[in-house]
Amino acid sequence: MKYVLILLMLSFGYSQVTLTQEEADNIAKNIQELQIKVDSLGTQDSLKAVEIDLLNKKISMLDEDVNLTENKAKLVKSSWYENKWLYFGYGATLSYAVLTLANKTGNIADLFK
Repeated sequence: MKYVLILLMLSFGYSQVTLTQEEADNIAKNIQELQIKVDSLGTQDSLKAVEIDLLNKKISMLDEDVNLTENKAKLVKSSWYENKWLYFGYGATLSYAVLTLANKTGNIADLFK
Protein backbone atom coordinates (compact mmCIF):
# COMPACT_ATOMS: atom_id res chain seq x y z
CA MET A 1 0.00 0.00 0.00
CA LYS A 2 2.89 2.30 0.79
CA TYR A 3 4.31 1.70 -2.64
CA VAL A 4 1.04 2.53 -4.34
CA LEU A 5 0.73 5.76 -2.33
CA ILE A 6 4.30 6.76 -3.12
CA LEU A 7 3.75 5.91 -6.79
CA LEU A 8 0.60 8.07 -6.92
CA MET A 9 2.32 11.01 -5.23
CA LEU A 10 5.25 10.83 -7.64
CA SER A 11 2.99 10.60 -10.70
CA PHE A 12 0.94 13.62 -9.64
CA GLY A 13 4.07 15.51 -8.68
CA TYR A 14 5.77 14.99 -12.02
CA SER A 15 2.64 15.45 -14.10
CA GLN A 16 2.33 19.14 -13.23
CA VAL A 17 3.86 21.26 -16.00
CA THR A 18 5.35 24.63 -15.27
CA LEU A 19 5.77 27.03 -18.14
CA THR A 20 8.55 29.49 -18.57
CA GLN A 21 7.69 33.13 -19.11
CA GLU A 22 8.59 32.84 -22.80
CA GLU A 23 6.29 29.86 -23.33
CA ALA A 24 3.46 31.65 -21.51
CA ASP A 25 3.95 34.73 -23.70
CA ASN A 26 3.89 32.59 -26.86
CA ILE A 27 0.68 30.91 -25.76
CA ALA A 28 -0.90 34.33 -25.04
CA LYS A 29 0.14 35.61 -28.48
CA ASN A 30 -1.29 32.50 -30.14
CA ILE A 31 -4.57 32.98 -28.29
CA GLN A 32 -4.76 36.64 -29.38
CA GLU A 33 -4.01 35.72 -33.01
CA LEU A 34 -6.71 33.07 -32.95
CA GLN A 35 -9.21 35.55 -31.50
CA ILE A 36 -8.38 38.01 -34.29
CA LYS A 37 -8.85 35.25 -36.89
CA VAL A 38 -12.20 34.32 -35.36
CA ASP A 39 -13.32 37.96 -35.45
CA SER A 40 -12.25 38.35 -39.09
CA LEU A 41 -14.06 35.12 -40.01
CA GLY A 42 -17.19 36.44 -38.29
CA THR A 43 -16.92 39.66 -40.30
CA GLN A 44 -16.43 37.70 -43.53
CA ASP A 45 -19.44 35.54 -42.71
CA SER A 46 -21.62 38.59 -42.11
CA LEU A 47 -20.42 40.18 -45.37
CA LYS A 48 -21.18 36.97 -47.25
CA ALA A 49 -24.64 36.87 -45.68
CA VAL A 50 -25.28 40.44 -46.87
CA GLU A 51 -23.99 39.54 -50.33
CA ILE A 52 -26.28 36.51 -50.47
CA ASP A 53 -29.27 38.67 -49.50
CA LEU A 54 -28.42 41.18 -52.23
CA LEU A 55 -28.04 38.42 -54.82
CA ASN A 56 -31.40 36.93 -53.79
CA LYS A 57 -33.02 40.35 -54.23
CA LYS A 58 -31.37 40.68 -57.65
CA ILE A 59 -32.67 37.25 -58.66
CA SER A 60 -36.19 38.14 -57.61
CA MET A 61 -36.02 41.44 -59.51
CA LEU A 62 -34.75 39.66 -62.64
CA ASP A 63 -37.53 37.09 -62.38
CA GLU A 64 -40.04 39.92 -62.12
CA ASP A 65 -38.45 41.58 -65.17
CA VAL A 66 -38.77 38.35 -67.16
CA ASN A 67 -42.44 38.05 -66.18
CA LEU A 68 -43.11 41.66 -67.21
CA THR A 69 -41.32 41.12 -70.53
CA GLU A 70 -43.41 38.00 -71.20
CA ASN A 71 -46.60 39.92 -70.43
CA LYS A 72 -45.49 42.76 -72.71
CA ALA A 73 -44.80 40.30 -75.54
CA LYS A 74 -48.30 38.88 -75.14
CA LEU A 75 -49.89 42.33 -75.18
CA VAL A 76 -47.94 43.77 -78.10
CA LYS A 77 -49.06 42.18 -81.37
CA SER A 78 -47.57 42.90 -84.75
CA SER A 79 -49.57 45.12 -87.05
CA TRP A 80 -51.17 43.85 -90.25
CA TYR A 81 -48.52 45.55 -92.37
CA GLU A 82 -45.69 43.73 -90.55
CA ASN A 83 -46.62 40.36 -92.04
CA LYS A 84 -43.78 38.41 -93.67
CA TRP A 85 -46.05 37.20 -96.49
CA LEU A 86 -47.00 40.76 -97.24
CA TYR A 87 -43.31 41.68 -97.53
CA PHE A 88 -42.83 38.69 -99.87
CA GLY A 89 -45.68 39.98 -102.01
CA TYR A 90 -44.16 43.47 -102.09
CA GLY A 91 -40.83 42.03 -103.20
CA ALA A 92 -42.35 39.81 -105.86
CA THR A 93 -44.47 42.67 -107.26
CA LEU A 94 -41.52 45.03 -107.31
CA SER A 95 -39.32 42.44 -109.04
CA TYR A 96 -42.00 41.81 -111.66
CA ALA A 97 -42.45 45.55 -112.23
CA VAL A 98 -38.73 46.18 -112.65
CA LEU A 99 -38.27 43.26 -115.04
CA THR A 100 -41.30 44.27 -117.08
CA LEU A 101 -40.06 47.87 -117.28
CA ALA A 102 -36.61 46.70 -118.40
CA ASN A 103 -38.15 44.42 -121.02
CA LYS A 104 -40.35 47.21 -122.40
CA THR A 105 -37.41 49.58 -122.41
CA GLY A 106 -35.48 47.01 -124.44
CA ASN A 107 -38.42 46.65 -126.83
CA ILE A 108 -38.59 50.43 -127.32
CA ALA A 109 -34.86 50.52 -128.05
CA ASP A 110 -35.36 47.85 -130.72
CA LEU A 111 -37.94 50.09 -132.46
CA PHE A 112 -35.41 52.84 -133.08
CA LYS A 113 -32.87 50.62 -134.79
